[in-house]
Amino acid sequence: MTAVDDVKSRLDIVEIISQRVPLQRSGNSYKAPCPFHQEKTPSFHVFPDRQSWRCFGACATGGDVLSFVMKAEGLEFGEALKQMAQVAGVTLPQRGQNPQNEAAYKINEDTRAYFQRTLASAQGVSTREYLEKRGVDKQAIEAFGVGLSPSDGESLKNHLIREGYSPEELVSAGVVRVGDDGVSHDLFRGRLMFPIRDAHGNLVGFGARTLDGTEPKYLNSPQGPMFDKSRILYAMDRARTGVRKNGAVIVEGYMDAIAAHQAGFKNVIAQMGTALTEFQVDEIRRLTGKMTMALDQDAAGQNATLRSLDVVLQNFRTKTVNKQRPDGTTQTVDADPRIIVMPPGQDPDEVIHRSPSDWTNLVESAIPAITFRINAITGRGDLTSPEGKARCVAEAAPFIHLLAGGIQQANAIEQLAGNLSVPIDTVKAALSRPSVARRTRQPEQPRSAASTASPFAKLDHDPMEEYCLQLLLGHPEVREMAGGLRPEFFTRHENRELFARWLDVGPGMDKDKTLAAVRRDGDDEVTAQLKTLTEKPMIPSDATGRAKSLAEVVTRLEERNLKNLKMEEVKRFADSPPDVEDGEQDDILLLNEQIKKNEGLRRGQAQEISG
Repeated sequence: MTAVDDVKSRLDIVEIISQRVPLQRSGNSYKAPCPFHQEKTPSFHVFPDRQSWRCFGACATGGDVLSFVMKAEGLEFGEALKQMAQVAGVTLPQRGQNPQNEAAYKINEDTRAYFQRTLASAQGVSTREYLEKRGVDKQAIEAFGVGLSPSDGESLKNHLIREGYSPEELVSAGVVRVGDDGVSHDLFRGRLMFPIRDAHGNLVGFGARTLDGTEPKYLNSPQGPMFDKSRILYAMDRARTGVRKNGAVIVEGYMDAIAAHQAGFKNVIAQMGTALTEFQVDEIRRLTGKMTMALDQDAAGQNATLRSLDVVLQNFRTKTVNKQRPDGTTQTVDADPRIIVMPPGQDPDEVIHRSPSDWTNLVESAIPAITFRINAITGRGDLTSPEGKARCVAEAAPFIHLLAGGIQQANAIEQLAGNLSVPIDTVKAALSRPSVARRTRQPEQPRSAASTASPFAKLDHDPMEEYCLQLLLGHPEVREMAGGLRPEFFTRHENRELFARWLDVGPGMDKDKTLAAVRRDGDDEVTAQLKTLTEKPMIPSDATGRAKSLAEVVTRLEERNLKNLKMEEVKRFADSPPDVEDGEQDDILLLNEQIKKNEGLRRGQAQEISG
């Protein structure tokens, strides 16, 4: 039995989860409102015989006791295992690092100590003056282990060999490298040294800044199994608690992060590399839904910001993050990625040293990430032609569709429409086109005349929806037959909007008054669609025939809607089939029954019409 199995075997999943979620018995299982999203009907189930849990609602996920603790408290697997081992009274073996990694950690720690002694020695006078000029105090230097590498290229190597390390171990650890002549030398020479630790505090490598203009300006430890800068966030080992409490603020440089912590901003971390990676964003998201980026605003810096932003928006596509309450339970909070617009030519450390209150104001006034992205798209786009506006909508569409609907999405659409100086309905209609909704950001390809049509041009048709609207708008007497018709039955935006306007009119109006009430000022897609429908000829029929036709089309629209809902439900469970007892998939069964009922009703209508 492994240590993991031993821990899980000594825990009762119902007891652990009930400490965080108010469970109620339901047959052989327990249920409660899901702690990971808001809902009215309980969809969260715990199965004691299987020692598992599953959400049958929006989350559509599940697992064992460890996966629950990880999700509920934003922990990594090792952290959750350690916490549950303490609860279970199990002593975990030491971390299973291979001997090579253990040796490298020790070499790095000895290297850090040597660099710190060098900085404190006579060799470090000018470097200490530089740090003082940059506003870094002695406490911060000690806390972050800032040091100085000797410039001769041999001192560190000789020191570590005297400490008992072999040349091969030093090369493997990345503090010494072998030159073209086959001779080994110190990798870092005459540079300001920043020890880099992973989220657990292990010293995995170094960042080095030039002091004399030598290129490159920054030099890192070699990329390898221990040091992978795409997975590391500088100062995360010190900022973890602050990030959980106040959200993450991301800066670009080591000095920015150190200045922030020195001033008491303990939730600041620095990215490694020119742009954030999916791994880095994922690590932050496990701790918080509040992520604020303070990155360079020059041309090169803004391009890096946009690359980071794209990763962030993709990563936050679920728009739910779980935050632990003081009582140990969890609440779902909206993801809130934001961008700090820095004063021109100023870095975070300059602002912080000059005025910590100014930094606080910048963080608090950060703009939503989607706002920044849309401004960037329209700011460099061609807004003088329909084709240019169409390209802006197509480029913004993937980011808008990532939003979870509601106020965030509505605000983004309103902003895009405002930037383009077009009606909101026009943008909505353009975004509803399947080709736009599915579009990903790709290099420009040659396009035919048909494919270059503006999203503000006439959209494709849905004959069934249009026929239904023609009956409703042209023949007020059939209103009573439309009682079962709902807005969600209409898949096209312009048709759904026309139906909503028709509902607002209410009964008792003749055709002309109905059309006048539905018609609105403005030359938008909805107005154009109304004009098309009123001018489109219909097959002549009497009142009885129109009533039967409407009943049939309403049934067909409802059936299509039910099938779409069923497809969504099936897809939701397809990737992770629920481990449940019979009868737990009631939603899908209910949809099946409704579909069968509608099909029978439609067949009866068809027989009645043909008879």
